[in-house]
Amino acid sequence: MFRTMLGVLGLLAAAASPAAAQMTTFTLNGNGGPGLTTGSQNASITGGSGGLTGSGIVYDASTGLLTINVAWGSSNGFTDLTGNAIAAHLHGPTLNVAPASFGDSAGVKYNLDDIPAGWNTSASSGGISRTVSILPEDVNPLMNGQFYLNVHTVTNGGGEIRGTLVPVPEPGLVLATAAGGLWGVRRLRRR
Repeated sequence: MFRTMLGVLGLLAAAASPAAAQMTTFTLNGNGGPGLTTGSQNASITGGSGGLTGSGIVYDASTGLLTINVAWGSSNGFTDLTGNAIAAHLHGPTLNVAPASFGDSAGVKYNLDDIPAGWNTSASSGGISRTVSILPEDVNPLMNGQFYLNVHTVTNGGGEIRGTLVPVPEPGLVLATAAGGLWGVRRLRRR
């Protein structure tokens, strides 16, 4: 029975397609909790909230493109910003890996507000929907949770809502890790 379970887990892990392995999905998190929050800013501020929409945030290793779909404001199911957004950026890489990097600050690496078609500044129904070409030297820091998204307003010029991009483990990797752990437990029992 145990060997059958290991066999099934191994097959499931192996079934993860190579194409899927090239796609990494991200969630947003920070000291203020999940999503884009004021509590994830390094200063104590009041303001709106936001989070993932549509396909969320996905990195395609085969193209080097990061697709970003986030929104804020009451029309999108969040809280309104203190005013229209004036800027949005990906900051990084931070010195530490997430979750330690949740409080770290870093300079602007990628502008997210430079393409009008993918940028809605509205305080009550705003968002970002676009792709960004990630530089090769930024791929490892991106995968380590060392980049954060920041949306700025006039009231909160240093940033009103923030969230660190945290990679979501691939199901095949989780299964392979679980299968390896079970195999190790089985081998220890035999000794």
